Amino acid sequence: MSGSDAEPYSGREQTQAKHFILRRYLEKLAYKILTLSELTYVDGFSGPWKTETEDFSDSSFMIAIDVLEGVQKTLIEQRRECRRIRCFFSESDPKAISQLRTAVARHHHPESGFEICTFHGEFEDAIPQILSYVGNSFALIFIDPTGWTGYSFDKIKALFSARKCEVLINFMYDHINRFSASDNERVIMSLGPVLGGPDWRKRLDVSLPRGAAIEKLFRETLKEVGRFQFVISTRIDKATAERPHFFLTYGTKSPNGLKTFRETEYVALRAHARNRANARERKREEAFKTPDFLAGHADVEEATIDAIVEEQKQAAASALVEALSNGKPLKFDHVMFALLERFMIRETDVKDICVELARCGTIENTWGGGNRKPRDDTTLKLAR
Repeated sequence: MSGSDAEPYSGREQTQAKHFILRRYLEKLAYKILTLSELTYVDGFSGPWKTETEDFSDSSFMIAIDVLEGVQKTLIEQRRECRRIRCFFSESDPKAISQLRTAVARHHHPESGFEICTFHGEFEDAIPQILSYVGNSFALIFIDPTGWTGYSFDKIKALFSARKCEVLINFMYDHINRFSASDNERVIMSLGPVLGGPDWRKRLDVSLPRGAAIEKLFRETLKEVGRFQFVISTRIDKATAERPHFFLTYGTKSPNGLKTFRETEYVALRAHARNRANARERKREEAFKTPDFLAGHADVEEATIDAIVEEQKQAAASALVEALSNGKPLKFDHVMFALLERFMIRETDVKDICVELARCGTIENTWGGGNRKPRDDTTLKLAR
């Protein structure tokens, strides 16, 4: 995410972070799924929009194709089984769908197990065709609208009914937070389809600021509608301002999916921190026409992410102690997944939390000495 690869994203560092997560997570998912099941990638608002490359390599649909073709090639070279891959791209704009169809045509090879289907129209209207196209395959659904309309949960919830599905949604926090305080009835009603109904204001968590309460309600609504086991959000900040631009919300019915996504999130946020530091430095140089020879902002920003993780680990440690306070032992894997959903931490962080709590005598070391750490079946309990 540096050098020539970063140039198409100059001034679009938020999009760069989003595409980083999409690319890295989709690749990990594809390697895991394609030896066991067919995989369908669904892009609800495909574009292309605001791309800077002639081949659309900085668009979500071309990133997905590149990743999936790469995984298929690798599995075939390793003589491992690779199940059929499908991509479904939906776009309503006539010019954009024409560009998309031209760009993806050369990648459509049904005879080689790689299929592409395009749909010209509203994403909500494509649901019956998508369901038929997905069939019994595993589906990753990517929803990246320019606002917050066009994907009413009531109209698209059938996509989430399958046991084997996950979703990534760009929750446009900056736009939504800006308009959410409006008393305009049209604005209030327009948010209802993704916040559980027109009475969404009554269901906001009053202990949180309005923006945070709306984002929380969005996650809760998605979890209920999609019957997902876990729903989390990754905050993506603006390039040169200390406030969120959007949240990339992830829903899964798989504990392993949650674990993998948290790993992806950590790497992506460190990279985004570095890119934000570089973007701010470019802005400063443009304003003052001189470079900052003492700048080390990128390293500082990455360290800031690690500091946030440390704060999250402390909060998670307190939550773990509270969960064990009733005296009932808990399995490590049960604790881990509960903490991964609540806090921005990874599996390795939860293991380190347990080791530290045991070292200071708060919980028992039930996993052995030396460099050992808890395993999935390890029983955790408070020290006597």
